[in-house]
Amino acid sequence: MVSRPLTRNERETLEVLLAGDFPGAAELRVQAATAKVSGRCGCGCPTVDLEVDADAPTFEVTERVAVEAGVPGGGLIVFVDEGRLSALEYWTVEDETPAAFPAPDVIRVE
Repeated sequence: MVSRPLTRNERETLEVLLAGDFPGAAELRVQAATAKVSGRCGCGCPTVDLEVDADAPTFEVTERVAVEAGVPGGGLIVFVDEGRLSALEYWTVEDETPAAFPAPDVIRVE
């Protein structure tokens, strides 16, 4: 897959997840402004792999999960590798696979 810009839905989801105050949040918000989708999950869900500009600031990572949030029937996770945004995941316990990220007003950052 050739990288592409984030859709409005992907960008809004990422912005909501990165809006809080947590270690590395400022750096991740700068990275998010340059983020592009570099891959997708093969199951049909909206989970995407991310790439950011090499010049964007990084931070010391202690674990891969930067942010988790709850949504009805599932959750969202922002992953970081080597101090850079690497994936935006949507997991669900519902029988039907979601086709898009949920509306920002139903996201509950933990």
